[in-house]
Amino acid sequence: MKINNLKKASNPFILIAVILGTINLAYAQLATWEVNTVNAGSTNPFSATTLASNVMSANLALGSGVSASTAADTFGGSNFNQISLSNAITGGDYISFSISPSIGYSISISSITFNSGVSTTVTNFNGNLLSSVTGFTSSDSLLTYSFSALGASAQSVTLSAISSLQNVTSAVEFRLYGFRDTSGTSTFRIRNLSGNDLVINGTASVIPEPSTFTFLAGTAVLGLAAFRRRSRCQQSPSRDANST
Repeated sequence: MKINNLKKASNPFILIAVILGTINLAYAQLATWEVNTVNAGSTNPFSATTLASNVMSANLALGSGVSASTAADTFGGSNFNQISLSNAITGGDYISFSISPSIGYSISISSITFNSGVSTTVTNFNGNLLSSVTGFTSSDSLLTYSFSALGASAQSVTLSAISSLQNVTSAVEFRLYGFRDTSGTSTFRIRNLSGNDLVINGTASVIPEPSTFTFLAGTAVLGLAAFRRRSRCQQSPSRDANST
């Protein structure tokens, strides 16, 4: 049993797999925001409450068409008065949150969860989530939802299958656009509930230097040659025994 374990440990492909496995350094919550005690009138942009290792920065901000609200325990603003997503995009009616990996690292975003709401009940309020890497047009929504109460149910969207949001080496911006079914103005916001109010989940991984891949390739070639020589040596006694 010990011999077999030793053989497995000396297998060059297992060694390479172990080395590659150490490249992934962080998993789960990349950035979180807790809006308790916060308001956009005094804190805009609002830096993430917590950041994972190897994430440089993450910020919550308001679109150009939005007037910051001073309502406590929220982050949002007024002038969400459009009645279609395309008009909201044109009008800059959105809440923005962005995230940047540290130099030498990439991030892969697996999901986003958040709490949102409005200040006054409307017939129907709509939210659409878009991103800088997938596009800011009406056909690029990552998540669409509607609600008619002051607060929407907690929203969650899985993004791990979107290749453009994996292994990203530069800043990514998400925009949560808001609009109404009927004309009027509303204050749309990230609202405070128990726990974190906005979370970006995923992984942060070191970007291997070219020399790392050269080393791994060389290790594979040398290891394979040694593995074949050892296999031939192990087969030689059985051949000799058969010939006698």
